[in-house]
Amino acid sequence: MKIRSILALLLIMTAGLPAAETYRFGTGVRISSFGVPNALLDLAFFEHPQLAGAAFSFELQSFGDKGPRSVFSGIYSLEYSRITGEGHYRIEREDRRFFGSGEITQVSATATILMHLFPSSPIHPYIGAGIGIGHLSIWAEGVYQDELGTTIRDSFQEKLFVPVGHIPIGVMANIRDKFLVRAEAGFKNGFYFGGGVAVNF
Repeated sequence: MKIRSILALLLIMTAGLPAAETYRFGTGVRISSFGVPNALLDLAFFEHPQLAGAAFSFELQSFGDKGPRSVFSGIYSLEYSRITGEGHYRIEREDRRFFGSGEITQVSATATILMHLFPSSPIHPYIGAGIGIGHLSIWAEGVYQDELGTTIRDSFQEKLFVPVGHIPIGVMANIRDKFLVRAEAGFKNGFYFGGGVAVNF
């Protein structure tokens, strides 16, 4: 019992000590769910499947003079995201009803500025804004029946470069300036929610 009390006291004292050095950079990963809310799809389609997937991001973060306790920081991200959907869809009620499946993948590179609210606090919120460029690959395939009852198959495929806007909002936990843990939601040519970890150097 005494040993546990001593260890707990040492842990509290260690957590309260300032970091030994000021870290200027960090590197980490973020994993998120990724998709388009049905409420937005309802504005463009009379009927549609759910579009959902995941995103995986590798990130490099830079800090100001106060390291991870700076008000502003920058995040440079390389991200891969994939959205899939399968089901019936049509744009207008009177349109022909398709049944199909599709996939949208995006590889994007973005630069984002984060503004940390109460950055000296170990746990604090942040908001940000960024821009970048992405490479989209779109594939879709569907079937329908014409007026004679014949089954028709149709497909669509396209690859293109698009601008990327990034708007993140989240909460960050700073562990003695060395490690950062984030819970983040936002928009990056699609909506996401997930978490990330980073180590600073």
